[in-house]
Amino acid sequence: MSKAEYSEEQLSEMREDAFVNIKEACMRLQERTRCSNEVVIKMLNEVSQFYITQVEKNNI
Repeated sequence: MSKAEYSEEQLSEMREDAFVNIKEACMRLQERTRCSNEVVIKMLNEVSQFYITQVEKNNI
């Protein structure tokens, strides 16, 4: 993925959009599966770790 420069306003809008979309996805998951908040937290941590690993691979 190419690196782009974004203004603080653009970054703020992207973060807000991402938060809303991720929250809605988590709520849909919980509605379908009746899983606990702990399961959602574990899943989000695993997704986060995936992206951390991708950054680390690209910086080597």
